Amino acid sequence: MDSYHDCAERRAQWRQALASSLMHPVTSIRAVEYTRGWRTKSEPVLLECEDGNDYVVKGQQAGRQIVNDQLVARLGKLLDAPVGKPEIILIPQTLINNNPRYLENFRAGTAHGTLWIKDCRDSYTLIATGEAENRHRLVLLATLYGWICASDRQFLFKENPPRLIYSVDHGHFFPNGPNWSSEDLADTPLACLDTYFNDCYFTPHELCYACQKLKAITEGQLIQTVSTIPITWGFTIEERLNMIVFLLNRQKELVRQVCPADTV
Repeated sequence: MDSYHDCAERRAQWRQALASSLMHPVTSIRAVEYTRGWRTKSEPVLLECEDGNDYVVKGQQAGRQIVNDQLVARLGKLLDAPVGKPEIILIPQTLINNNPRYLENFRAGTAHGTLWIKDCRDSYTLIATGEAENRHRLVLLATLYGWICASDRQFLFKENPPRLIYSVDHGHFFPNGPNWSSEDLADTPLACLDTYFNDCYFTPHELCYACQKLKAITEGQLIQTVSTIPITWGFTIEERLNMIVFLLNRQKELVRQVCPADTV
């Protein structure tokens, strides 16, 4: 089967699986203390949470960016790409009340969070591409970005050698960024490796490595991934179904493009 767009029987199975998963939401981690914030459009903050870790958190005031952020981070983890570890963070009203100056635009409830990566520098460009420790990380990011349609690419690099790369802040990924619709997903051009990484000149061995990682991601894992987004974030069942179609079709396309001899 070349496309999942018109597979009514498969969509009915996915709908049932999604409904079942949404009845058992992912466990959230309670935020306990405000640490710092960034005055950017999405107004992320650094919060200490009850598990003892710090997380960079975007609240529901960021709109659909947090849907994208959580999805991309989880898809990246499935691929073993270097992205922040995602969690659903629970922001209590008492924390907002105790920090009105910094959390005034937040609302109580669930938010998107990724584990804070320490001792890094921000970059909008690729550096340290020649370091051996980054080669597999770069090819996996090129694959992830091509799979899901990257935009507004942002990176962290460790300050000290090896200067490992991480991909962060994915609110504007997917076709048309946080404003994507099911029509946007359906009308996207065929998947290919993200050309942003062309100067890395990946070897056939590196491309095969990434291809095998992408092929290993199962339909069930993708269903579970889109199920992790809380219902209160405005991610409808139909949009989740269309996201599954989008990811499965582009997974197949990208594998064919990177490794023509392979199939999903």
